[in-house]
Amino acid sequence: SLICSYSSSPRLPGCLRAVAPARPQPGRPRPLRMAVLSARRRLWEARTVARRRFSAAAVDRPPTVLSIQSHVVSGAAGNSAAVFPMRRLGVDVWPLNTVHFSNHTQYGKWTGHVFPPEHITQITDGLEAIGALPKCGAVLSGYLGSEAQGAAVLDSVRRIREANPKAIYCCDPVMGHPEKGCIVAPGVAEFFARDAVPAVDVLCPNTLELGFLVGQQEALASLDEIRAAAEALLKRGPSAVFVKHLGKAGREGGRRFEMLLVTPEGTWIVSAPLLPFDRPPVGVGDLTSGVFLARRLLGSSWDEALELTAGAYHAVMAATSRLGEYELQLVAAQDAMASPSLAEAGIKAERLG
Repeated sequence: SLICSYSSSPRLPGCLRAVAPARPQPGRPRPLRMAVLSARRRLWEARTVARRRFSAAAVDRPPTVLSIQSHVVSGAAGNSAAVFPMRRLGVDVWPLNTVHFSNHTQYGKWTGHVFPPEHITQITDGLEAIGALPKCGAVLSGYLGSEAQGAAVLDSVRRIREANPKAIYCCDPVMGHPEKGCIVAPGVAEFFARDAVPAVDVLCPNTLELGFLVGQQEALASLDEIRAAAEALLKRGPSAVFVKHLGKAGREGGRRFEMLLVTPEGTWIVSAPLLPFDRPPVGVGDLTSGVFLARRLLGSSWDEALELTAGAYHAVMAATSRLGEYELQLVAAQDAMASPSLAEAGIKAERLG
């Protein structure tokens, strides 16, 4: 048995002295204590390295895009189809709305307002007043509510380029398709052909818009015609022509969703599965234009950006189909959109020249 002798020691009662471990000899470290200190030091060093890495990543400013196009409260069209995907990929987007509608026009009825051209100019004035324009790395324009808005967009592009000479202008020349219920104001298509093309760095037309830009009133019917038209536009100013959907003019004859990219460095074609819909969703062109621009700003090569855009398109359409929806399901598809399974979907850009 353990007998506790009560002691008069002011430091430790006698009963505790009986069970307390012996004091280590001076100069001899306690093995357990040293192991704990060593583990704590390793943990501190690991945390310090992690904090330094996080701090280094945190100071990298993401690319910034001023996105000037339509906005719908319900559904996905214009900025409502382009802003979230770009942000999800890591781009800081400043949405500037040309119209503010309840829904897109292919429903046949909508409410809302078309903003006056001064709205675009005033917003740009405000950005300039706070010194924000030099931070803008790109302008993306899409649906315009009037021809006069187009002039205001070009003026904003000019001012941003003056503040940041490296800024680029990506233009989705939305011209409407009355048969589908997509309506634009008079003079908008002419503005794109006459004034926008010479100012553009990246042009994103569909085949109907591409034909109009080179003086044809009909959609181009063959891949050779599309390539020739895109190459002709390159001579007028753009660095790249991204044809968002080839339709039946593609090599697959409409059996897959095909896109074409024409640049001075080369021409590439890519295809993704084409899923059946009773009513094809609206906003696909706004989605693909935004994703393509975002991928380029984030450092992808031309062909990589094309592949990743096709992958994002397929991810969104697959989610929309699975949920049985008419509107693009961007939030539901966000993870697959950011990291698409290209091989699984058979998506691979092929160089044509």
